[in-house]
Amino acid sequence: MIHVALLRGINVGGNRKVPMADLREVMTELGYDKVATYINSGNVLFETKPADHLAMATIIEDALEARFGFRCRVLVRSGSDIAAIAKAIPENWGDRTQRTGDVAYLLDGLDPAQVAEALKPREGIDNVIYAPGAVLWSVERKDLNRNGLQRLIGTPYYQQVTVRNVNTARKLAALVAERAG
Repeated sequence: MIHVALLRGINVGGNRKVPMADLREVMTELGYDKVATYINSGNVLFETKPADHLAMATIIEDALEARFGFRCRVLVRSGSDIAAIAKAIPENWGDRTQRTGDVAYLLDGLDPAQVAEALKPREGIDNVIYAPGAVLWSVERKDLNRNGLQRLIGTPYYQQVTVRNVNTARKLAALVAERAG
């Protein structure tokens, strides 16, 4: 079964560095198969038997802490979950010239509507869609500095989400589809 692990808060601003080759090695040492990373922000595709995602995340977090000396949150989702989230993204999101978009992947147990409500989307500025396990957020480039998703920092939810831009979300889904054949 294909799974995707999303690491939160690594390789940002030169802090909490995790080389992708070392990350692949850790995942392989944990017994996962066909491990591959996508870009330097901590996106890992791997295969293993169906398993509890929360338990897998804890195992990966422990192994990363042992290897790199710091703990980072890890979100694990099935390849089909990643594909469903990407499918919910409107086509015009992420062209980067007119509109930008992000996917806030939620750790287990969070309600997307509750998270979005706490961020108080601004009418006429923020476009918000809920998908199982994620909040999809888009704004026109001209409104980027007024984006409600920026309010995430400082909320109780900040440590419980990991954000990827819509292009990364789509690419992860495409990589899952390639593996699924």
